[in-house]
Amino acid sequence: MTKVKFKLESAGYCEAKQSYVLKGTSGKTIKFYATYGHIEHPIYGHILFDSGYTRRFYEVTKKLPFKLYAKLTKVFVTEKEEAINMLKKKGIDSHEIKYIIISHFHADHIGGLKDFPNAKFICSEDAYNDIRNKKGVLALKKGFIPALMPKDFQARTQLLCFKNKTKKIEGLGKVIDIFEDGSILICQLDGHAKGQIGAIINAEKKIFLISDAAWLKENYANLHLPSHSVRLFFDSWRDFKNSLNRVHKYSKAYPETVIIPCHCEQTYLKLKNTE
Repeated sequence: MTKVKFKLESAGYCEAKQSYVLKGTSGKTIKFYATYGHIEHPIYGHILFDSGYTRRFYEVTKKLPFKLYAKLTKVFVTEKEEAINMLKKKGIDSHEIKYIIISHFHADHIGGLKDFPNAKFICSEDAYNDIRNKKGVLALKKGFIPALMPKDFQARTQLLCFKNKTKKIEGLGKVIDIFEDGSILICQLDGHAKGQIGAIINAEKKIFLISDAAWLKENYANLHLPSHSVRLFFDSWRDFKNSLNRVHKYSKAYPETVIIPCHCEQTYLKLKNTE
């Protein structure tokens, strides 16, 4: 099995009420970090899992209907926090990013796609078909902003289909070994968004990027559900609960794996301070 290097980064954040995220808790405001994974593969080079926010978000939400997106989601991101500039700080040019794995098509996950002209995109077929050709209000209902997509997206994209022959991990279900070397396994985590995927990364410590299958560690560790009010923004509440239960079972079966909900401040700051 091929080992890779992994680092968790954040490109901005938005704010949310804790009571929305953890049912029955206080209404204090918490930060939802827009994290992304930077993977260094010994053969395939630099790979991103999602891309966080960019200041482009402010431009594409100036007019209706996407102005409503900005009103509902208060976003904070600076130039230096953008993935392209964080990578430059490490000496990595944007053209060196070979692949970007897209968990789903919300703005905090695709905000930086246009910054990486050489990258091939990897996403689930279901996720792409769910937002494909959607514009205006129909796109907004999916949490999707078409202006964030590169014009040549389709030509550069590899679509994953879990109906094809795949491996299985007990309790988690089907996985796709995208490079067929054990370095990155992709799994289905439907619910928050149609076709959402997560990734198990074979790094020094095994990493499980679960995207929005849980927002905070408390969600999957204690099966503490969000408020019912957030159902309005989910593709399927039933699928969300199913995915959350699968992540919970995986965390019990593989306690040595570092599980990363993409917006969890506790998880992000802990990893940032120990890397």
